[in-house]
Amino acid sequence: MSKHIFLFLFSALVSCGINRSVIKNNVDIEVYTYEEVGKTLASAMPKLSSDSELNPYRMRFDYLLINVPEIHSPSKAKLRKEIWSFYPDTIKLKRLYLKEYIKDERLRNYFEISKSAISNKTSKSEINFTTDELMEVASKFFYCDQVFADTTVQSHVCIGLNGVREAHWKKDYTLLEAFCYEGIFNDFDKELSPVDESYSFNKREACLKYKSTLQSLDQYLLDVRKELFTRMKNDSNLKKSLLSYYEHNKDNLPFRIIN
Repeated sequence: MSKHIFLFLFSALVSCGINRSVIKNNVDIEVYTYEEVGKTLASAMPKLSSDSELNPYRMRFDYLLINVPEIHSPSKAKLRKEIWSFYPDTIKLKRLYLKEYIKDERLRNYFEISKSAISNKTSKSEINFTTDELMEVASKFFYCDQVFADTTVQSHVCIGLNGVREAHWKKDYTLLEAFCYEGIFNDFDKELSPVDESYSFNKREACLKYKSTLQSLDQYLLDVRKELFTRMKNDSNLKKSLLSYYEHNKDNLPFRIIN
């Protein structure tokens, strides 16, 4: 084996080790127990380790951990239950479950890109999103999910229950989604949240718009959901808040927002 080939293989192995360690070094598995038919069963979810250097940016990584992993897909339900069935051997359960995240290439890639932006604040990103794309993605987090018999509409701004999955965008917005989730809740955490006020106002207006012509509760829910998406996409408070949050964090983000 020539020296050059050996060095290439060594570099590839080191690189692979680095990519795998970004999950292993920053993610823990938390086990949850519940009772079913008199038996104690378990489930598990990933979380950032308490000593992870990524904790100041926890919300964007929480979003990735919930929405990206293949193990969370419906097709992996059987595998999830098989791993959880090792309870009460929580050590084995955690080890096997963490292994699924470590070998998940998409998750590792998003983590590595996001971590690199935080570690190397002088690096220039080649990923660009427009302000219109920012608002399109952000609007999908204000999600109407249920309507009751009295026409009250239930809605959420949630890490998992949102309109992102049904948007079917052709472009990969995963990193932008994680930022929007973090930025929205950064505003919600304020004592007075302009975004929360806009959310309440726009939802109320969306309901009023379709309430007088209501014929079907199911159609009413769909109409209000779509109307709220449109209103939040064009909401000045949401836009101002997210762009301000971006300006304060653009040196730790793996993308740029351009006008």
